[in-house]
Amino acid sequence: MTALGRAARLVVPLALLLGAGARARAQTGGGDDLDDPKLARRLKTRVSVPLAAPAAANPTQPVPADPLAVAPSLPPPSAGPPPGPRTPPSAAAEPPAFPPASRSSEPVAVAQRPVKSADQGYGRTATLQLGYRRFSFVRLGAVDSGAGNGKAASEPFDSLSLDFYPFSKMIRFGISTQYGWQSGTFNSGTGDYFIAESFSLGIQRPRETWTPFVQGVGGAGYMRRFQFDRTVPTAYWQFGLDAGAEVALARHAFLTASIGYLHPVNGFAKEQSFTTVYVDTWSFKIAIGI
Repeated sequence: MTALGRAARLVVPLALLLGAGARARAQTGGGDDLDDPKLARRLKTRVSVPLAAPAAANPTQPVPADPLAVAPSLPPPSAGPPPGPRTPPSAAAEPPAFPPASRSSEPVAVAQRPVKSADQGYGRTATLQLGYRRFSFVRLGAVDSGAGNGKAASEPFDSLSLDFYPFSKMIRFGISTQYGWQSGTFNSGTGDYFIAESFSLGIQRPRETWTPFVQGVGGAGYMRRFQFDRTVPTAYWQFGLDAGAEVALARHAFLTASIGYLHPVNGFAKEQSFTTVYVDTWSFKIAIGI
């Protein structure tokens, strides 16, 4: 057999196989799977790649055929600088929130709160005072007829004092020189009078305009009694308690008022014995100080 005959024998079966595969694909809708296993092994299985579906045309947004035809026209180049940001008309019409700073060279006065100090009245108290006190005392040789119990009659006394306070903070300490006389007999020379030195010690609370205080007082001195047209020298002492307040009137002026209890005692010699008379009374004092 010739070579041509052998080639024909190989080509004819191959053509038949190819024709059978084509008919099978046509019957299955053009699929990629082969019915003949032998042919599938020879030709291998082909991978099918799905094709993307064409995009649906949007009837509301037509796509131009030429993009360059709808490109916006650019303004011609300008020789000047680029324009700055536009200011809204409302912003341009409104005045600035703060006025522009003044360029004046004059200094600007700044208001400052006053600072309280001891010179402005806070915690200040009087150091020296001139005071007046009024109280009742015992009259010698006279009996109170209205009492009906033989009690000695009383007589009012007025006194002036010069008070010095070397220490006046929370603790109040003072030294007082006093001169007192029987009321209504200051210049007559026939009334009773006394001269005494007293001390006071108490507590107080210094404040901005006024200072309340409570203090105890005590002292002693000389008292002249006028009885039966003659002078009788006697001893005098007193103690008591005052409560009041000191008010600042001005930078260096003070007014003090107090009311208290006073126990004055008068001792004298009588028939070779020492006798005392005393009374419990209320007293009122007012003073002006610096």
